[in-house]
Amino acid sequence: MLSLRFDFRDLFKAPRLAFSLQRIWIMLVALGTGLILYNLFTYIALLMGGLNLTDAWQRFGILPCLFMERTLFPWYVWLVHALGVIALLITFLFANTAAARAVYMSAKGEHFYSWRQSFAFAHKKISAVLLTPVSLLTLLALMVLGSLLLGLAGKIPYAGELVVSLFMLFWFVFALLMIFFACVFWFSLFYAPAVIATTDEDAFESVFQLFSLSWNQPLRLLIYSFLSIFIALAAMGILSFFVKRSVGLSNALLGAFMGSNFLDLANNGQALVQAWTVMSEDLIFDMFRGFTPYLYFSQEFFYLPVHELARPTVSIGGYFYAISLLFLGSWVVAYGFSTLATAHTLAYLVMRKKKDDQNLLERIDKEEDLEESTEDEQTGKTGEESAAD
Repeated sequence: MLSLRFDFRDLFKAPRLAFSLQRIWIMLVALGTGLILYNLFTYIALLMGGLNLTDAWQRFGILPCLFMERTLFPWYVWLVHALGVIALLITFLFANTAAARAVYMSAKGEHFYSWRQSFAFAHKKISAVLLTPVSLLTLLALMVLGSLLLGLAGKIPYAGELVVSLFMLFWFVFALLMIFFACVFWFSLFYAPAVIATTDEDAFESVFQLFSLSWNQPLRLLIYSFLSIFIALAAMGILSFFVKRSVGLSNALLGAFMGSNFLDLANNGQALVQAWTVMSEDLIFDMFRGFTPYLYFSQEFFYLPVHELARPTVSIGGYFYAISLLFLGSWVVAYGFSTLATAHTLAYLVMRKKKDDQNLLERIDKEEDLEESTEDEQTGKTGEESAAD
């Protein structure tokens, strides 16, 4: 069982716990599926909006976004794009649930808990995970709708102004409550998977725990959330630094023996990756600022056409190089998300101990209880068979 101090120092265990092929693979598969669905819906939306597929690909690559277009699209285009966003959000919650479950079981000493079991658990609990933010958002929407209706009633001559003014204190308190609900909804997007993964409970328990944390430990919840993001970015940045060094070393060694052919191949491959991920450059700079050249591309590569290369195979090899480099980069990103999910899981374990004085690592949940019951039944059957023999 993982030894915890049950304070902020436990969150710094997240990079080590997340640095696992199992947890990174969980994030890679789930978020990769979500990104594919998001691209499918978004490019369909762009085509429906009148854009040419080639032009859209050259501009956006693998990260298309309608908000970056200055075109006024019809409502149905935004609807299709919204379906892609929803698909990406669902896979994000699914991936976080599976990763959090894997981390939780590993922390309990179940080191043979496989990624398939994590996916099976996430699949079983995905409705509870989704219902948590959906129920909170529904309550918030009803509160907003009620406020709008009251505002509409306030337009009644004479009586409307008097009623609204007499109950202004109530409206201020109601607005404060709406802000509180909005904060709980925001935290649910990141902590609902951790709550479900560590308690093996339903959406009602998840909503209750999120309200309880937000009310009883708001400062710790806020600090741990920012600390989790900082740790995840730092872990992803460190891994990216070493990955970039490995790519540079490979280029230097292979270029020394293959000469200009490999240099042209690598140049084209890196130019393709830059073109495919052009929309991520500003985001990466916003996250890492002055450290960006140590983690990402530090120069611009220009694609060389086939007629300028020694052989056509150099051009084909550039695409294989680009796909390999993109796959390597996706592992780095998946590690960052895995660290974030792990940090949120550890943060919830700490806050649950602080709030209820309960160590969830010592708790036997429904899945474990079912497995023990199954093993006992099998053991009992084996004993009966032996007695019969």
